[in-house]
Amino acid sequence: MFKEAAYLLNSNIDKIVKIWVDALRQSERTEVHKHMLTSEIVGGVKAMLANLASAIEHQEVPENESLSVTEAAGSTGERQPEPGLDTGVPLTTGSGTFSTRPLAGPLSRALQTAAALGKNRQLQGYMLHEVVLEYIKLRQAIWATLHEAQAARVLSDDVLTPNFARYLDILLDELMLTGIENYYSASIRDLEKRAVRDALTQLYNSDYFRQRLQEEVRRAQRHMEPVTVAMIDMDNLKTINDTYGHQVGDVVIAAVATAIRNSCRHSDVPCRYGGDEFAVILPETTKIQGLAFAERLLRQMQTMRVRITPAPLPVRGGPAAPASQPRTTAEIETTTVAAGAGAKTGAEGQQSAFILPAPGISIGLASFPEDGRTPEMLIAKADAALYRAKRAGRNRAST
Repeated sequence: MFKEAAYLLNSNIDKIVKIWVDALRQSERTEVHKHMLTSEIVGGVKAMLANLASAIEHQEVPENESLSVTEAAGSTGERQPEPGLDTGVPLTTGSGTFSTRPLAGPLSRALQTAAALGKNRQLQGYMLHEVVLEYIKLRQAIWATLHEAQAARVLSDDVLTPNFARYLDILLDELMLTGIENYYSASIRDLEKRAVRDALTQLYNSDYFRQRLQEEVRRAQRHMEPVTVAMIDMDNLKTINDTYGHQVGDVVIAAVATAIRNSCRHSDVPCRYGGDEFAVILPETTKIQGLAFAERLLRQMQTMRVRITPAPLPVRGGPAAPASQPRTTAEIETTTVAAGAGAKTGAEGQQSAFILPAPGISIGLASFPEDGRTPEMLIAKADAALYRAKRAGRNRAST
């Protein structure tokens, strides 16, 4: 019975998915989402159905599930138990009881696919009711195919029993719940990330910086270890904004953030403090070691160039450029570009990119315990050191 149903489902996967896709495109969904039934999603659903059919063939059930004939037959209990089944005991076939889900078995693989699909739908901006609708339509497509096969005498009359219906619905429920659970998990992770990350640079935000600095200072006090704070400020962002516009300015900020992140150790905490200012917490780091970090970052900035594609249209002055809007992405180059270098030209003489020199940065450092024993004192001392670096000529570090 179950092998016959599994074979039919496996043989009609393309048909089931076509019914599913057509039903979704006729439903009340945004036009963007109607076109998001990509080959990756469709291929994932096909793989999930193939594993579902295999799970049915092997009579797998989800963990902690117990199916009885009475439950499967309904509350009336009028249907006679099938051969090999005892009323009120876990769902069985003539060959014995259903197996629980084995490690890496077909049901596990189907659930893994459902989990991936749920995560993808969250990343694509789907609402929860749209995710649920997809599973409802998939369930309807599966049952429509089974009933059509039974009507055409392709499927035996004794296959689609209440017992089998109960079993299949439990498997489909498990797939839907797994997809929803991972949709929710991805949503929570996204919210947590947004709560502590700066949207432009993906560094930690200023609120997280203050919270984390308090924790690091308490830890340093408890273990008598040093901790250093580096305040970093871009020297010429206003000039870039005035010349090329704030879109390009944002690209440059993101490029500087990448350079800061690349200069950090895994234990360091790089943050965007606000505007064109950054802050880095350096745990277990003395002031001398903090200066080594600052010098490493300054060296990287000196060899960095930011490529804007396509070239920006200057606001006032500056090199000529195509009248297209700059993308909010940049490629960071570490090769030296000659002074005065500007736009590159393509095969037809059109500028295809614009290269900006690395913006200068000034860095101020303060360390626990010599410069302060509270987060507020460390921030104030690092800020004071930052302004000393600016007064001394910028593009340098100060303590």
